[in-house]
Amino acid sequence: MSVFARLFLGIYSLCLFVLQPVLAIYLFKRSLKQPEYRQAWGQRFLARLPHFSPVPAGQKRIWVHAVSVGEAHAVSPLVHHWAKVHPQHEWAISCTTPTGLATCKQLYAGLNNVRFFYLPYDLPWLVKKCVRQVKAHALWIVETEIWPNLLLGAARQGIHTALLNARVSPTTGKRLAQLQFISRPVLRSLGTLVCQTEADAAVFENLGRKPDAICGNLKFDVALKPELAAIGRSWRASLQADQVLLFASSRDGEEALLLDALNRCQFFKRMPKASVWIVPRHPQRFEEVFDLMADAATRMGVARPVRRSASFNAGNNVALAGFGQARLVLGDSMGEMPAYYNVADLALLGGSWLPFGGQNLIEACAYGCPVWMGPHTFNFSKAAQDALAANAARRFDNLISVCDEYLAGHQGTDLAKKAAFAYARSHRGATQRSFDVLNRAV
Repeated sequence: MSVFARLFLGIYSLCLFVLQPVLAIYLFKRSLKQPEYRQAWGQRFLARLPHFSPVPAGQKRIWVHAVSVGEAHAVSPLVHHWAKVHPQHEWAISCTTPTGLATCKQLYAGLNNVRFFYLPYDLPWLVKKCVRQVKAHALWIVETEIWPNLLLGAARQGIHTALLNARVSPTTGKRLAQLQFISRPVLRSLGTLVCQTEADAAVFENLGRKPDAICGNLKFDVALKPELAAIGRSWRASLQADQVLLFASSRDGEEALLLDALNRCQFFKRMPKASVWIVPRHPQRFEEVFDLMADAATRMGVARPVRRSASFNAGNNVALAGFGQARLVLGDSMGEMPAYYNVADLALLGGSWLPFGGQNLIEACAYGCPVWMGPHTFNFSKAAQDALAANAARRFDNLISVCDEYLAGHQGTDLAKKAAFAYARSHRGATQRSFDVLNRAV
């Protein structure tokens, strides 16, 4: 590593150290809406992790870092396939967000001697302490989490580091190029680099790290959950609606755009037996979005919205009074997206109507739910392009256009649903390809 790169790394670490009080204030503010952010500060700021016993002879410990929910789901096919082939291996799973950690505990609780923790902030002494405690043989980073002190520190300790399902948004690619004096040595320290697409691979190759393989997107291989699909179908049967439009994983500001479009187009006057479901991406926004929906319901002259969590008897999934006539429904539950996709005729892709880059459209298609998306899909550009080519998705400039098209009778058709299924099935296989590359290296 050059002297200039070492100097930059020192400045980066110093700035991150100085910002620790600011990060503490940020976590406290987040905890006012999401109390889980008050937990495990010792892990984040002091690297006080759960106890890790030394790994028995002949075994290995795999450390997987998945920053949040999307990454946790994305790497799950590979983790479970690896655990099936190598059942003796132990596991350490780290996350950054509470929802990510909760998702990981759901997905990976059955792994051999698994431990879960929050990744400490990327300070060299915290990274060093963390690496020594975990005692891993390999560190798998998912998608775009390129933390310089973590990757360089792990490589120095002889840990095989891997960046898996790697993707690069235009913004990230530009930033990596601008900071290539530090990004180059960090990327070169990687033991294995597996990219999603040729475009992603080209960015890394231009930065001096040729990928070991281009394997496609692991998210196509995420296992379907028929039990949740069945629950969704039962919700639809309880709903007295001819059409259901789902806004999946909506982001801040997008719900207001949709509700305004529905009002301006007189959506419920022209389609009185339709139902619109909104599922926000982040649970801390449930109350805020419900208030927006309640105000919009008053303006549109329809009944007050209902909450999914308050619409069914616990345990028997029987709809409560008022649910069947609901025209606006808030999806205020975690881990139930497959059920929501089985309620809907089609899904609007959250994060694509404002410049957030779009959320994952693959899961919707895997359940046969066609997708209508906005102009901003740079987080999943290849998947979006392929879905458009396969007629599994359509693109619109704005939500007014969506409402006009929907009202014109172009809801999700059987042909579109079949195209969504076919698109998702045709892109499977990234798990086995990624496994083959890793298995030779680890």
